[in-house]
Amino acid sequence: MTALEIKRDDFIMALTLRMDSFDGANYLDTETGDIILVSDGVEEDMLPPDLEDNPRYLLIEPIESRDGFRIMEDFVAAIDDEAVAERLASALQRPKPFRRFKDAVSDDLALRDAWFAFEGAAHARLASQWCEDHGIDVEWV
Repeated sequence: MTALEIKRDDFIMALTLRMDSFDGANYLDTETGDIILVSDGVEEDMLPPDLEDNPRYLLIEPIESRDGFRIMEDFVAAIDDEAVAERLASALQRPKPFRRFKDAVSDDLALRDAWFAFEGAAHARLASQWCEDHGIDVEWV
């Protein structure tokens, strides 16, 4: 069986983008590997007419916020510098933990780069797991 070519960055965007503020969804076309965005700004005639009924199109449910929070916790646990780890852990314990964590990470360029690499690797694992869970042999492009 030939692996389905999927653009990893597009898939990760679909997997991590919460569309709570507007009505939208992402689907994977299991024949082409394309990600199909359905939202208010997309003309209906641009979408497959059987998008919601054809098993060819799989809804990509975005990861839950608790999964994103867990990734941040895992990053904190991987930090060797105890003071930095404590500062980031404190940010996660306060109101608006996502915002506070990102602000705390942004204070240090090396830490920010480490965070983005860690988060990217975690998202890549989640994307691969999603494909495996759906029986898709994927080749990331």
